[in-house]
Formats: sequence, C-alpha cells, structure tokens
Amino acid sequence: MAHSSILITGANSGLGFEAAKQFAQQDGISKIILACRNQTRAQEALQRLEALTGKKIFEILVVDVSSLESCHAAAKSLNTNIDGMILNAGGGGGTEPTKMTKEGVTFIFAANVLGHVYLTDLLINNGKLSKEGTVMYVASFAARGAPEIGAAKPPINDGSIAEWTSVVNGEKFVRNNTYTDIYGSVKLMGAMWTMSMARQHPQMRFVTIDPGMARGTAGTATLPWHQRWMMEAAMWVMQRLGKAHSVEVGAKRYVDVMLDDDNFKSGVWWGSEKGLTGKLADQVTYWPELIGNESAQDNANTVIHQFIH
Repeated sequence: MAHSSILITGANSGLGFEAAKQFAQQDGISKIILACRNQTRAQEALQRLEALTGKKIFEILVVDVSSLESCHAAAKSLNTNIDGMILNAGGGGGTEPTKMTKEGVTFIFAANVLGHVYLTDLLINNGKLSKEGTVMYVASFAARGAPEIGAAKPPINDGSIAEWTSVVNGEKFVRNNTYTDIYGSVKLMGAMWTMSMARQHPQMRFVTIDPGMARGTAGTATLPWHQRWMMEAAMWVMQRLGKAHSVEVGAKRYVDVMLDDDNFKSGVWWGSEKGLTGKLADQVTYWPELIGNESAQDNANTVIHQFIH
C-alpha cells in the first residue's frame, strides 16, 4: 500500500532524526509524527527538520516508550491516522540496563520492546494505524551475533516461555551481564514478536530492520562512558575499513523497506546479507533453528503480553 503518514519513535536524534528527514524528501509523504520522550528536544528537532527539508509536515507526539502509562496517553492523544510506524527508540539502557520497572521487567526491555508492543496494540485497537499498514521494529546485528566485532549470538537456547521470561525479568543475566548478550537478547525478542504478529495479522505488514553498523547514531549515548568510547572507536575503524556505514545509510534502510512492500515482505527480519553493511537479506539464515522457529516466535509474543497490564 502507499504510505503517506509515518510515525517514528526516537525521532529527535540519530537514526530516527535522519529517517524523518529522508522520509520528508519522498514523494507522497504528507505527515511525519516525531514521537519523542522530551517535548523541548522534539520541538528543536521539528524546527531543524523544517529548515533542512523546507517542509512543514512534521508533528510532535510526546511519549516515553519505557512507560506503559506514557504509551497509553500518547495513543489516546494522537490525532493523526498513520500508515506506518517505525519502532526506533530504545538504546542500551543506560548505566543500569537491568534495573527493574514496576511492571517487573528490566528497563532495557521496557525501553526497547514492551512499550513499543503496547503502543502498537493500542494504535491497532483504536483504529489509528491503517488496517493494511506497516509496523517496523528496529533490531540490531547483536540480536543474531556479529563475529566481525566478537559478539556471539545471544544466549538463547530454545525460545521457550520460561527462557523468554528470564530475559524479560533479567534472571537470564544474573551470572552473565555482558552488555551485548543482554541487549542482543532483548532485540531478538522484538524481532521474534514481529514474525509472530505477521502471522496473526496477515492483512498488515510486520517487519524488522537492522540498520547495520551505522556510525553517528544516538544508540551509544546512554552507555557508560567506557563502553561508549569503545563502541564509537570500533565503528570509526569499521567504517574506515568499509565494514560499516554512516547514519544516513542506516536510516535509508528504514525508508527503503517501509516504502517497498513488494520486495520487503511481511514477517521477515531484514539486515545485512553479509557482515554489518551492504545488501539487505533475510536474517533467518544466520540462525534458522531459532529465528525460523514459529513456536519460539509465538512464545516471545506471549511472554511480552504477559507483562502488559
């Protein structure tokens, strides 16, 4: 279907901001909702985008996706129907990614998955998301492993109800608090949710996109300074070697996949065919026994919804 109105979470910086700019330059796009946690920063982003694009098609929706109450209020206050939504906000969870929220989930899970799922459910149920619209979840190469930077696959064995629950409540990481394992496991759950939802809602399009190793994103901003420095240094080296790309290239993946439903089918996790940049391909080939497991996909979806009250 044609997408004319797009909602982007985390749109005030990094990939979200760049994607908003690129969408505004596409024919047929008439409205872009900047869904941001902070009103002031959102307003600053809106003004910058209007100046950069020469278009006044941007609106602000204040929402903190780590808070279910904020998501509920945002869904109620949204006064524009949308054709597509990009679930881009999240990040590393700051200095305490495994601290618990009142819902009994880790903060990193709340910010990257739980709020996005709830917001999606609300917009489907209140009819503000088109019945043939697209939901795009932003994952990461950490969710399927990246040997190029020494990141193993997340420590998921079979994707059972019990195992996904241990990811959500943090029990999985009591003895292993490696950042890439925590972040990768959480992002993997989000990707598995889209595959389950694609089968539950065949009239809609649910896809996952990995922006690749994109230098210049805001994703490292909440990390402890030493991890942030290491990640930024690694991305600089990788880009120099042609094994990473710019934030502009990463955001273009959002645009390409959102606007081309013929070539980028529902229920697929799209990412680099090889390495961390380059041509897009179905990520199931990296881990078919888990990513392609419909039971593991549905279990992830079930567990996520058990924590939405």
